[in-house]
Amino acid sequence: MKPQFILIDPSIEGSGGHYQEYATRVLRAAKEQGFRTVLAGNRRMGELTNSNIDVLDRSFTNTYWENERQPYATQMEGIVRRSVELIGSRRGIKQFASECRAMLQRVNANERDLVFIPTVGGVELLAIALYSRLRQSIKLDWHMLFRRDLPLNASRANAKAQLRITRTKLAFREFKKRFRKGTVQFYTDTNILTARYNQLGVFSFSTLPIPIDESLGMKKRYKFPLNVSFLGDAREEKGFYVLPRIVEAVRKAGFGEDSVKFYIQVNMPASGVSKRTLRAQNMLFKQQGKGLEVLVGPFDSDLYYGLILNSDIMLLPYIAKSYQARSSGIFTEALAAGIPTLYPKKSWMGDSGVSDSGSLGFESIDDIPQALISLLSNYPKRQLRSEQYSGLWRSMHSASRLVENLLHSTADRDGRIT
Repeated sequence: MKPQFILIDPSIEGSGGHYQEYATRVLRAAKEQGFRTVLAGNRRMGELTNSNIDVLDRSFTNTYWENERQPYATQMEGIVRRSVELIGSRRGIKQFASECRAMLQRVNANERDLVFIPTVGGVELLAIALYSRLRQSIKLDWHMLFRRDLPLNASRANAKAQLRITRTKLAFREFKKRFRKGTVQFYTDTNILTARYNQLGVFSFSTLPIPIDESLGMKKRYKFPLNVSFLGDAREEKGFYVLPRIVEAVRKAGFGEDSVKFYIQVNMPASGVSKRTLRAQNMLFKQQGKGLEVLVGPFDSDLYYGLILNSDIMLLPYIAKSYQARSSGIFTEALAAGIPTLYPKKSWMGDSGVSDSGSLGFESIDDIPQALISLLSNYPKRQLRSEQYSGLWRSMHSASRLVENLLHSTADRDGRIT
């Protein structure tokens, strides 16, 4: 039997969406390397027909986001309680470990298999350690990707940031103490984030490429009206709540529906939606029909790629603080497709060396309308630069390069926990 490439992502809970796209690209590259491919997602995961996925297992009850919101101890009288409860609920850890064990038994996992988890938090980390201590556990080759920001330069006055650092460092120390069986390699997907996690001094991290789908083509030749798109989840950190204001400002600047059309995806997460995000959704539905098309829900791969390639400008009104060091898949895909992109300058996107790409960074949320107007006013030159830059960007990021990096880490066990 072929060795298996098992990708675990409990956040895949519907049909379509970024988490699913990420997983299917990686599994396609793994299958090309000769693996039998397994996707272990959420129990709410919809139907998914993909020739590159040999086994689909609905394994997990909670998403990454739900695990992050499990009750945990905070500060009491200025003293941080150092315990597992600070990392995540014991119940959540035990549940994930049990569900992981059951899934691995169903797919007949063995020691030749590689397990990749592309979104890991404290609950998942300690659950893997718990699984490794079980008598019936398998000695597996684990690869864990940490994609959430780590604010190491947070001031002492920022209690929330300090608590996140404390929780993360404690989670790694507890994992190191508890993990028994198997091998583990740790990653992030930006050099900035890798440096931050390495500063914790517990494990050695390396940087993985972002898995652009090699089949993604170039954007279509532009014509008026220009299509300005927002794609992805309707989350607070993605600045979804400012979209109605941006549309209104562009119209007031004289760009009518004959010159600019907006395509905005409304993909509401199952939980954790803020009130102002819901208000923005309602406002967008009211604005719809006047050069604005609201696209509801996650999409399958063909429709998703079609929307990307039909875009003339990709709008990313993301909160810079939330993306200081973490990556954005849509940003990466837009650059690969030669699409000028509006992004937060004080973020990983601003530090990723794309000043010659034709894309444009904004300083703050309030600056987005004027930045977009500037991009629209100089579009032909911006678009040409984006098209020319795409080849360089594609050479740095791909799903096949990601899988090759994982295999290289498996062959070279230096710096790995065993």
